Amino acid sequence: MKVQKLRITSLLLSLVLVAVCFTNTLNVEAKKGAASPAQYAAVFDASYYAAKYPDLKAVFGTDENALFNHFITSGMAEGRQASEEFNVQAYKSRYPDLAAAFGNNLPQYYIHYITSGKAEGRNGKAGATVSQTPTNVTVTVQTQAPANTTSSYVDQVVALVNQDRASNGVGGITGSPALNAAAQKRAEELIQSFSHTRPNGTSCFTVFGECGISYRAAGENIAWGQSSPAAVENCWMNSSGHRANILNPSYGKIGVGVVEAGGRLYWVQLFTN
Repeated sequence: MKVQKLRITSLLLSLVLVAVCFTNTLNVEAKKGAASPAQYAAVFDASYYAAKYPDLKAVFGTDENALFNHFITSGMAEGRQASEEFNVQAYKSRYPDLAAAFGNNLPQYYIHYITSGKAEGRNGKAGATVSQTPTNVTVTVQTQAPANTTSSYVDQVVALVNQDRASNGVGGITGSPALNAAAQKRAEELIQSFSHTRPNGTSCFTVFGECGISYRAAGENIAWGQSSPAAVENCWMNSSGHRANILNPSYGKIGVGVVEAGGRLYWVQLFTN
């Protein structure tokens, strides 16, 4: 969890809690059956993964669940090869249509291969000579969820946050259209870089100034992969850093952003005093 101190007119203001719901997101979903080694069989083989990376074997041994959790939470983003069948860098360089769609978002290539690439006859092996895009195949990246879905999801997340605050003896929080706009902008940026650092290299908090929002204290929660407001709120509430943001009594306003890309949802909560 990153902590930032804010200064306005020489006054030291509140600490800002910032948390990334990435590891906890995927761990929680894996326990619920939303992600399993069987579903990722085309790109993940525990024995292969452990043998290829001695650093992982030294930590996790041959524990399939532990190795799978590492692959989901870190390995894909690092571009590690977890099966003989699939090498993400080869897949990326082999298919320019995918590179144009996904850029450097490596997890999207794994997911694409699992959900459609393999069925389309695309080759994920390293060293293969296939270089053409399969005929009659279109890669679609939806960079924003439908407006009616986005509005519904925003309202649901705000309602769930207020439920969790009430259950923990914390006062309610109010949805803010300005914060929603900022959160939506941040959600779109997560497709390029899943980080609290924006694609232009600045802090996530610079989005407030761009959207005309003044604040004394602020926080950001981000997540990807959850299929519903309830799932993402559950993830955040099961992570200490995210939970601290949600239950922070200093925050009175919230904005929510959600974007779909490559069949996955990217989520943002922004909080201010």
